[in-house]
Amino acid sequence: MPNHQFIGDHQAPAPLTAVRTKRAILGTGKIPESLKKMSQQTVIYTELNKKPTVEIESLEKEGQKLWKVTVPLSEKKTGARPGLTMERHPASKFLKEIKKEISFRSFKPEWMDALSVPRIKFAKIARSLRRFDGSRTEPLWVYDNARYAFEDDSWPWGLVGRIFNSDGFSGTGTLVGDRLVITAGHMVPWKSVAAGSWWMLFVPAYFNGSSLFGAGVQSYVSDARGYNTNENVTGYDWAILRLYEPLGTSLGYMGYNSYSSDWNNQPVWSNIGYPGDIDNAEEPAFQQGFTINDTDGDSDGGEELETENCDLNHGNSGGPCFAWWNNGTDPRIVGVVSGQETEYKFPFSSRNDNVFASGDGFVNLCAWGRSNWPV
Repeated sequence: MPNHQFIGDHQAPAPLTAVRTKRAILGTGKIPESLKKMSQQTVIYTELNKKPTVEIESLEKEGQKLWKVTVPLSEKKTGARPGLTMERHPASKFLKEIKKEISFRSFKPEWMDALSVPRIKFAKIARSLRRFDGSRTEPLWVYDNARYAFEDDSWPWGLVGRIFNSDGFSGTGTLVGDRLVITAGHMVPWKSVAAGSWWMLFVPAYFNGSSLFGAGVQSYVSDARGYNTNENVTGYDWAILRLYEPLGTSLGYMGYNSYSSDWNNQPVWSNIGYPGDIDNAEEPAFQQGFTINDTDGDSDGGEELETENCDLNHGNSGGPCFAWWNNGTDPRIVGVVSGQETEYKFPFSSRNDNVFASGDGFVNLCAWGRSNWPV
């Protein structure tokens, strides 16, 4: 039995010229009650031996309604909900447990508006950028290759969010199922996992401290499956996360598709992430129209997608490389940001590439998640 298989459509994604000209699709605007309730509350997790006693004090002054709510915390003081399981399995196991009827396409809820380009917050980022290894690279001034900060919770832009973890660092992830997020394997807090207690938090449409959908719209991760790459750039640097809260049911999710080298050098790809050099990763950045110039096969069905014109930074880790199918209506992910590497060319030259972790193993992991972690 093979270890991995192609999933998705074999035809190339839609050209961005066609995608950008599509009119916005207006939703009903009727927000699901479960999402509305979540957006209007804050949840705190605390590990105590007995049921906590909540104290509520009125601080009303001159008719202003203000309440002070005090909740006792445990000595750990994390306020986080611990994860349950983190497992690593051979690619053949994931492939074997995929249900054939599972769709690889995206899902847009009826209530949400859909835009082919996000609402840009301000002009392109003009300062010099640095790659993962610290070497300088000049930003490109053509629209297709500039990074833009944006503030938008429309579909599919609000499906990407910021990930925080118990090892103390953050990155990017994307909803790909009712309660599924895909990200880089090195975003899993492996040190905490080894210590026996870990947590990860996903905040969709994160912007300056909270979700654009509402301060309470977020979820901790209950389970994870992926690979520990020991912080190395690899083609199998991916992990699928199961959320405690089924955010994708209300917000929708992106699809996924295997990558074909026939699509090399086609400027159809987009990326979203939370790079540290833009407002200290407090705002998402968007880049569109870059190309994949080369691919390298890797273990476990992994594949490195190498690009020379997609500018990335710390905080982009785990962010999606995606394009549009079905006449520009179906966004699908083909890989996630892994890191940067230098390729040496005979006899005396080298090339710095930013790398997305991709491959049939990547989409097989996404399909495994939809098959085994439904609502």
